[in-house]
Amino acid sequence: MFMPAARLGLHYYKSGIARYVARLGVDNAKKLFLTAEKIGAAEMLRIGYLTAVVPAEALDEEVDRLATILAGNAPVAMRGMKRTINEFARGKLDEEAADRRHRESMRGAEIKEGIKAFSEKRPPRF
Repeated sequence: MFMPAARLGLHYYKSGIARYVARLGVDNAKKLFLTAEKIGAAEMLRIGYLTAVVPAEALDEEVDRLATILAGNAPVAMRGMKRTINEFARGKLDEEAADRRHRESMRGAEIKEGIKAFSEKRPPRF
């Protein structure tokens, strides 16, 4: 991967730069944007651009494994946590909404099923 903007004379759009700075940190974002050098998968993993590198022959199995994990989790709780994490990352946390999502989850159907499934030693059915 490489970011050729500087080589082409282009100032990259601000929300894109903000996303890279939030994800990679200032130093890694500067290196990526200002040098326009190609970086490989191992370096992308090291700087946090990727969360995993999987050999091509194992990709389908890894996708299935991760999809199974995600499909087994509580969808409303995951959706809320994803939103809160993204808001934190953007520096625009809606604290009231995050607190409300937490409170609602504490008395919602998902936590009841999750606790029941845990006590019965079975997978939850959300």
